[in-house]
Amino acid sequence: MTKIKPTQDLPEKYHKIAKLDLNENRGLAMILTLTGIGLLFGVSWLLLQSLAFLRPEYLSSENILIITGMREFWRGVLLLIVSMGLMIVLYSGFRGLMFLIITRQRPKLGIRGFSAYATAPEWYIPRRAYLFISLTPVVLITLLGIAAVPVVPLNLVPGVLLVISLNFAAALNDIVTAYWLLRKPKGILVQDYRDGVKVYGMDNAQNVSRGT
Repeated sequence: MTKIKPTQDLPEKYHKIAKLDLNENRGLAMILTLTGIGLLFGVSWLLLQSLAFLRPEYLSSENILIITGMREFWRGVLLLIVSMGLMIVLYSGFRGLMFLIITRQRPKLGIRGFSAYATAPEWYIPRRAYLFISLTPVVLITLLGIAAVPVVPLNLVPGVLLVISLNFAAALNDIVTAYWLLRKPKGILVQDYRDGVKVYGMDNAQNVSRGT
């Protein structure tokens, strides 16, 4: 059994068998956007409930975050902006690091609109390795954030919770892509580009005989 490795040269008999670009389907993009907003509020609510164990002293009346005036409103806006910026840096940083570990080559990093991205379009990556690249950021940021809640100063707790929640919402596309890839044959190679992925494989009989 030949183990498939990341490569810049598409193996013989491999050809493009599928493509997923969530930006090409406006209806699906809208559904994912709305789902992401719901996920943001849902995860935020769960995290607030978890403060009873992670940081019970934060729930006292003098520490709980309540926006009651213009000063507090702008403080909340600043908190949101800083948290979103930190989440984007962490997400693209971890994703870029995973590309570097898997390919041993520096990925392409960039900024598009209000988000950053890390990609390696010149590489064909086995499915298992690509799933590792896609899902590691959301897992690591969540674990690090939860670990930070009990130890950071109380005034930073809302920011940490926002980073975790925003990261979950932003990772929805990665989660959908991972689910889509898991329904493909085992021996596929994945080419990542800024807006989506292309999948390359052989005939089904040959794919089954190969590992991930």
